[in-house]
Amino acid sequence: MRSALLIATLMWTPFALAQSTLGALLDAGAKRVSVAQFKDELVQRIISGPTATGGTLELIYATNGTIAGAGLARAQQVTPPAGVRGEWTTDEVGRICTIMRISGTAATLPVELPPRCQYWFKFDNKYFLSDSDTDRSAKVLSRTIKQ
Repeated sequence: MRSALLIATLMWTPFALAQSTLGALLDAGAKRVSVAQFKDELVQRIISGPTATGGTLELIYATNGTIAGAGLARAQQVTPPAGVRGEWTTDEVGRICTIMRISGTAATLPVELPPRCQYWFKFDNKYFLSDSDTDRSAKVLSRTIKQ
C-alpha cells in the first residue's frame, strides 16, 4: 500500500512545486481550453507531465470517458510505474473532472483519489491545468502531448 499511497499523495498534494502561476501564464498569453477544444486536441492522445512533487504522469483521456496511464513518484524513477485508471467528465463551467485510481501491487492496495475538477489552459504547444481560472496566484502544472 505504501507505493500506491505515495503516488496518490504526489498526485494530490497542493501545487507546492508547480512550474508557474496562473497569472504568469495568462500574462504570457495563455488561453483557457474549451471542452470542445479539449476533446479535439487532447482526447485519445498520450499526455505527459509532472506531478506537483516531482513525479511524472502519462495519461490517455479516452472518448468513452475513461482514463488510463501510469505514474512514477520521484523516488520511484527506477521502479515500474503504478497503473492509473479512472473516469473523466466535464462540468457546467467547462472544467475537466476526474476520478483516478492508482493500482496496487502484491504488497499494496489500490488507492482511489477524490474527484477533482480543473481548468485547462494552452500556451504555444503546451497545456496547463489549474484549480482556478481567476486566482492569479493559483499554481499550474504543465502537460504536453507525446509525439
